[in-house]
Amino acid sequence: MAHQRLIIWFPNGDAEFYARSDVPSVGDRITRNNSDWIVARVETHVDKSVRVTVMPSGVARDDSWPAPYEFIRR
Repeated sequence: MAHQRLIIWFPNGDAEFYARSDVPSVGDRITRNNSDWIVARVETHVDKSVRVTVMPSGVARDDSWPAPYEFIRR
């Protein structure tokens, strides 16, 4: 199988470029930059490049916010 240009886009705007034959699918987990990521979107472009958009595998939670509707309690 021929190698495809693969562009991995991160939420902060960074990107990494690869030439590889196996393209990840939505929901796959990958490790890049010493962090785990989940593939959120895969787009194949006319020039045969593949853009893979990832999101963090673990969501950072801010417990300083009140529980839903707690602030309007009577």
